[in-house]
Amino acid sequence: MSLVLEVASPSALDAMIAHPRFPPVAMALVAGWAPHTEDDARTTRTLRDVGHYMAGVWSLALSGSAEGLSHGSLTRLFEPLGLGSRTRVHAMIAYFRTIGMIRPVERQGDARRRNYESAPALRQLFHNRFRRELTTAAPLIDVAGEVLARWDEPGVFEAFMVANGQFMVGSYLSVDRNTTNLDVFAHRVAGLTVLGQIVVAGPPSEVFPPSGPVMINLRDLARRSGVSRAQARNVIRAGANAGFLLPLDDGRIGFSAELRHHLLYFLAAYVLSLGWCAAQAPPISAEVGVAVA
Repeated sequence: MSLVLEVASPSALDAMIAHPRFPPVAMALVAGWAPHTEDDARTTRTLRDVGHYMAGVWSLALSGSAEGLSHGSLTRLFEPLGLGSRTRVHAMIAYFRTIGMIRPVERQGDARRRNYESAPALRQLFHNRFRRELTTAAPLIDVAGEVLARWDEPGVFEAFMVANGQFMVGSYLSVDRNTTNLDVFAHRVAGLTVLGQIVVAGPPSEVFPPSGPVMINLRDLARRSGVSRAQARNVIRAGANAGFLLPLDDGRIGFSAELRHHLLYFLAAYVLSLGWCAAQAPPISAEVGVAVA
């Protein structure tokens, strides 16, 4: 059984969804997809693209691993994804350096092998982000309090990110691209962020996802999402073309049953993944996981 199916099994997903604290936690996590003032603005803009976000996670995962971040470790990481050719990885490294995501580091020994590390701003952004998300999801994650209390200790955040990178590879491989999913949003600039801000735009709800519809002010939506109005409009149009977002004659936007289904299980799986990653932080026992009872 793959890691993703083991952690986010159908029974675990159903138990998470049934947890009485799941709806408010899920809503708060979705709201938290918006940019935060404590984060570096330039790095935040870079990570609006899902490819850059995944690359950021993987660079931190390899930086915190025993192998380190190098051409060889990137090649081995990307091979299962069909991206592991020598030329392609060289181009990735050059691009990641250009946009300030990684930087070379001095190393002792074989001078022919160049190692890299994640840029400090990238590390700090993910350090902040996952501390916020673990804090938000703490009512559902047994180990969250203990891990958060030790978040700044050497090795804790690093172990969390190594696990996160491992889980993300498994998630990428487990998605059936031939079925409908949230890629219609994820593959647009800040698409999930814009979707999240649309979802939380309505009145407080005791269910997740809310049923809508919601009234959207495009200027306010773009500001809260950290994008231009044109980019926000493109996300809405893509969601509408896919049948996920339902524009109404009065200007409001409704949510299809299919979108609500995808969001429900996406957030449940995400909380389960946070719990598994947190459980890998030393010396937390990997047997302690997520509270779903």
